[in-house]
Amino acid sequence: MDNKLMVENLIKEKLNISDIDETATIATYGLDSLDVVEFLIELEDKFNVSFDSEDTKNIKTVGELINLVTSQIK
Repeated sequence: MDNKLMVENLIKEKLNISDIDETATIATYGLDSLDVVEFLIELEDKFNVSFDSEDTKNIKTVGELINLVTSQIK
């Protein structure tokens, strides 16, 4: 399974949804900035990566979240 698909599946599981609209804002799915931070911490632990706070504070869409996470996974 490629990294993007793996991240998308984790997001679907986290949000309890069946489809992802990458252009939708994070808020569309009912997440606030604290929810995003908590999710990123979970992903850091799961994939043994670290996200820069400068990068994470600018995330607005689900697609941006997916791109950030997949860019860090080796």
